Amino acid sequence: MNHVILAAIDDLLGLERKMEKTLRRSILSGGGLSKEELEAVKRYEEGLQKTLDIIAPAGMEIKTDKILVNDLYARTLYAINWPNYIYPNWISEEVNYDAHMNISQFIYPADNKAILQLLRKKVTQIRSSIHMLEQRGIVRDPALEAALQDAEELRDLLTRGREKLFQMGLYLTIYSEDEDQLKKLQTDIESLLGGKLVITKPAFMQMEHGWISTMPFGIDELEVNRNMNTSPAAACFPFSSSDLTDDHGILYGINRHNDSLVIFDRFDLPNANAAVFATSGAGKSFAVKLEMLRSLMFDTDMYVIDPENEYRELCEKVNGTYIPISLESSNHVNPFDLPKAVRGDEASVGETLRAAVINLHGLFKLMLGSLTPAEDGILDKAILDTYALKDITLATENPLEKEVPTMRDLIDVLLSTDGGENMARTLSKYTDGSYAGLFDQQTNVNIDNQMVVFQIRDLEELLRPIAMYVVINLIWNRIRADFKKRMLVIDEAWSLIQHEDSARFLYGLIKRARKYYLGVTTITQDVEDFVNSPYGKPIITNTSFQILLKQSPSAIDNLQKIFYLTEGEKYLLLGSEIGQGLFFAGNRHVAIQVIASPQEASIITTRPEDIAAKKGTKKPEEPKAHAESILKSADVITPAEETKGTEETKGTEETEETKATEETKATEDFGGAISKVPSVPSVPSVTSVASVASVPSPAPSPTAAPDDIDNSIILRQATPPPDTEEKS
Repeated sequence: MNHVILAAIDDLLGLERKMEKTLRRSILSGGGLSKEELEAVKRYEEGLQKTLDIIAPAGMEIKTDKILVNDLYARTLYAINWPNYIYPNWISEEVNYDAHMNISQFIYPADNKAILQLLRKKVTQIRSSIHMLEQRGIVRDPALEAALQDAEELRDLLTRGREKLFQMGLYLTIYSEDEDQLKKLQTDIESLLGGKLVITKPAFMQMEHGWISTMPFGIDELEVNRNMNTSPAAACFPFSSSDLTDDHGILYGINRHNDSLVIFDRFDLPNANAAVFATSGAGKSFAVKLEMLRSLMFDTDMYVIDPENEYRELCEKVNGTYIPISLESSNHVNPFDLPKAVRGDEASVGETLRAAVINLHGLFKLMLGSLTPAEDGILDKAILDTYALKDITLATENPLEKEVPTMRDLIDVLLSTDGGENMARTLSKYTDGSYAGLFDQQTNVNIDNQMVVFQIRDLEELLRPIAMYVVINLIWNRIRADFKKRMLVIDEAWSLIQHEDSARFLYGLIKRARKYYLGVTTITQDVEDFVNSPYGKPIITNTSFQILLKQSPSAIDNLQKIFYLTEGEKYLLLGSEIGQGLFFAGNRHVAIQVIASPQEASIITTRPEDIAAKKGTKKPEEPKAHAESILKSADVITPAEETKGTEETKGTEETEETKATEETKATEDFGGAISKVPSVPSVPSVTSVASVASVPSPAPSPTAAPDDIDNSIILRQATPPPDTEEKS
């Protein structure tokens, strides 16, 4: 019964009419079908829709130099000559070429025993030729010596079993909609392969056989093969594909190799940390903000360290929290804030307070400098006493419900403690001195939002290490408290690693980020300073995701050594335009073009001309509206009133006289201010001057002012000069 089912399946595909033959054999062997029933089965089989009828082309024309399949022209090329040496993945350029193409490779194993005998005979012939040349006194032939060396080396490898011999055939079928384009594609493919010394020829008079050889049938009808050992045959395999499209993630841009989409989720990598390197103006901040904007749709929290006020508009658009950190800002961060317990309900009593005291020790060492062991002990007791003033002790069960102290409370405690007076005087500059206002008040910022931006552009240089310690510690405590997908973006990271304390904390943060579902993105344009830092290279080695955009010639060599770039990738970065570069995701990498929609670009752009254009969209309307209000206050007829009156009374003499009377009255009311403006000698009436201050109507009046009169004339007329008032 099984052979009957298999026959039916083959018949359904249209491969053979085995069903009918099987039924006939069944009848001859004593089956129960009559002749009429067999005829009915035959008609039924003819009426079935077969799979081959669906996938087969509608028509096909075979010519000597091409094949016409439906409306596509096809031509098959085969490799006839190969170089002596070839590098791995050399065929990737042809695979990624922007053309409709089928590539087939046929590899046949050969008998090593017969090949060894052939090589032995070949070596004997070459040695004899060399010996004959030496006897004749002829200069040695380098070609013969090279052939002898290659043959001996291949014999050794085959004998030891390190290599095997194969026969390999390479065929390519290119497709195009017209013959001229097909000829151009053939020229381009032959040039690409010819640059690698792989010579190809079209399969003239064998186009059908060549076309079948490149179809997924596994049939080699051309049989144009070349002897190859294991290493070069393996080098012909396309090890990696330039496609970087996953079934989930966000869109980063367009693959420049084949115009496919680069869709990826960085949290699928061993760690979600990223490094972005580019020159100034290459689009690094644009690319990162685009990633942030699209990641927000997948419920990813964002924290940003913004040194140049570039993320403010994006933060406001998504209703995030924007926190300027400076002495002049009204935002305050209290270092005495208690973090949430890292272990949640498993945390013991006093664990939260103990963690806060340890963090404060590190902060006060930055503020006070080096401390002696005695001073360190006094400071520790003073911090605990300061919390105790607010009923927060190591025995308090819910310390987060209490009001936390401030730095002023600590100074008061130190002043009343033996040995703490000097420390209190030093810390007083942060409460009453020039640094007051940033760390001596209760926290008034919201860090529970989905996006939080800390702007440090206006931060004084001496305060930067201290403020960065407080800010990064605040972020880190928030991240450790809740297990959630988050990203921390540090723009211009080279400025942070210049400071020992913030660089050390950043390095530890990146090493531990994976355990807390955090991806840290470091952005920098100064590769030299970043790499030369003792914490720069460890940060790069702990990132599985990199974006390299346009680079300067002075920095490309260091970048090539760090990321092991090929020469092609090096020159690609040097010649990239804005938003173009290399996208590394683990072991996969592609050339990328960052693409944003117009709506996204308007939010995240940092180009000065774009920002100036957005800020200047409303400026032309302001002087016009202001001028109209001035004219109305002076009882002057506005253009809208004049146009309306003209349309209602057009063509009548009575209305003409009324309009002239109104113009004369308006002129008298205005009081001769027009005569004080020398640039408008030809203005017949104030009504026509008022029309300059508004958008011209579709049907301007015959008394309209010249086009060269600007709005500033109207504004100057609003307030007559002092001499005019005296004359009045």
